[in-house]
Amino acid sequence: KLEGRSCTPFSRPISPAMAVTTWPFTPRGCASYASDGELNFEDEVTLRVSDGVAIVTFIATSGEFPWGTKREEHRWNPVLLRAFGRALDIVEERSEVEVLVVANEGRFWSNGMDLKFMDAHQGPTLKDHGAKVNALLARVCCFPLPTVAALGGHWCALGGMMGLAFDYRIMASDRGFFFVPGVDLGLVYALVQVELMKAKLPADMHREVILFNSRRWSGADMLQRGAVETAVAAPEVLPRALALAAVLRPKGRGPARLALGGIKRVMYRQVLDALDSWVDMGYGGRTRGVDRAPPPLEGAASEGELRAGARSKL
Repeated sequence: KLEGRSCTPFSRPISPAMAVTTWPFTPRGCASYASDGELNFEDEVTLRVSDGVAIVTFIATSGEFPWGTKREEHRWNPVLLRAFGRALDIVEERSEVEVLVVANEGRFWSNGMDLKFMDAHQGPTLKDHGAKVNALLARVCCFPLPTVAALGGHWCALGGMMGLAFDYRIMASDRGFFFVPGVDLGLVYALVQVELMKAKLPADMHREVILFNSRRWSGADMLQRGAVETAVAAPEVLPRALALAAVLRPKGRGPARLALGGIKRVMYRQVLDALDSWVDMGYGGRTRGVDRAPPPLEGAASEGELRAGARSKL
């Protein structure tokens, strides 16, 4: 499919001629062009534009990184962070783009922070990576165009937070769960992460998601709580997201385009203030080498049982 690759172990340089014939500019950084004009960033992310909508897709479905993380999980390491960030740069620059949709191939939209990468790297590298991840959360939250997450698979942990950062969410009803298992991994969330989750989740979900990771939330569960716009069969997630994007296009042009980012920065001021606070994640309770949590409340009562038990004590 790819005509050329670029400057990572997964790519090689593109030709200037291809840049001229497929897009009206030469992209910055590591990117390659497919024969259909689709941009590919490090074989992790693709970008194409159709009818004013930028469709960014997490595409990796096989292979591993040198530190052992499966690429299909779309975990947040420097490779995915860099690829996605460069795609966002291009989306933001192009006046013909009016809405951003982010989708996935495979079973995972995003399975969270790349903890195996963190185990393989120490010191300033980890601090810098954490700061960049948090900045990306805030960037997506306040992106100056309408944004839609097409969640065709699991979106968990930091991947769950990233999905929440979007303006709208379309979730698969038959593939994938949402949950944020920091408590079960011994992690303390960064302040910006907590403020984002509080801003985007209904208040009656805060305790069960942020504090206790009490369950894995299906599409039906999330729809019932109002945390996603709709839940549909996996093959319908992207078409439904694109239909919503078509309705949102007027908010990405003219005066609305100039105003939307500023309104988001006011509306989500607490998220931006938390980012500026530099209160980062705490890893003191985490066991090195463990990159996923057991099922929520394994061996314990369910959320419903906990509620019933609490009522019985009153």
